[in-house]
Amino acid sequence: MKPEDKIKVHILGSCSGTEPYEGRHHTSVALETEKGLYWLDAGECCSYTAYLMGLDLLKTKGIFISHCHMDHVGGLGKLLWDIRKLTVVESRKLLADNLPVYVPYEESYQAVMQLLAHTEDDFKCPYTHEGRGVQDGILYAGGDDEDGITVEAVHNHHLKHEEGTPWRSFSFRIRMLGKTIFYSGDTEREDLEHTVPDDCDLLMIETGHHQIEQICNCLKAYGKKPKQLLFIHHGVKILNNPNWAEEEVKRQWGTGGMISHDRMTLTV
Repeated sequence: MKPEDKIKVHILGSCSGTEPYEGRHHTSVALETEKGLYWLDAGECCSYTAYLMGLDLLKTKGIFISHCHMDHVGGLGKLLWDIRKLTVVESRKLLADNLPVYVPYEESYQAVMQLLAHTEDDFKCPYTHEGRGVQDGILYAGGDDEDGITVEAVHNHHLKHEEGTPWRSFSFRIRMLGKTIFYSGDTEREDLEHTVPDDCDLLMIETGHHQIEQICNCLKAYGKKPKQLLFIHHGVKILNNPNWAEEEVKRQWGTGGMISHDRMTLTV
């Protein structure tokens, strides 16, 4: 495999919406290839962590928010601010002319942009921003110059839903460079039967609302066979007992199971 055919998965925050934990920040993942950087959720400090890990924020092609709880959007404004700041201090351009931000509540995006409008130089940028809503189906489809990436949203039941109203919580199926990645966001176990592909190269599943054994049993019952299973968005049981969690995931899933940590990178 050539370097340009690899996908790097950077864990920028591995903590659920708990009280602050030393060494952990709220949920955010960045998918990086030679041609672009794509963000899945934007918890606190995501851009700070990414920059210190050596990621080039000006490669950003899209930002995808699963739902608008603070542990998933708390770093969005700072991420957009840092991207602009780098164009100023480093005199470089964003790779894209337009930066799309996909948010289930477009009002949340507008609120962030209103806040940024009152920062330095009225947040004038040498590129445009576009807030886009999230609904079931393909959100983003790039050409060959973007690794042929597609991002598909599939709703889940993490947030209460009333018939006839828009869904407000989503999982994402990502296909790029011939690989399939699934990102659960916050979800219900019952959603996994219909949202998770039967086979995928990497399945990222949250443990803020579930236990490791529950998730593993559920995936097996539904016949899901990811090549790699990465637990993200940890609740206090894992946060307080990370060594136990590492042993438990190996016992339940084998060598393909992993516990995420801040500043962790794996390759797909």
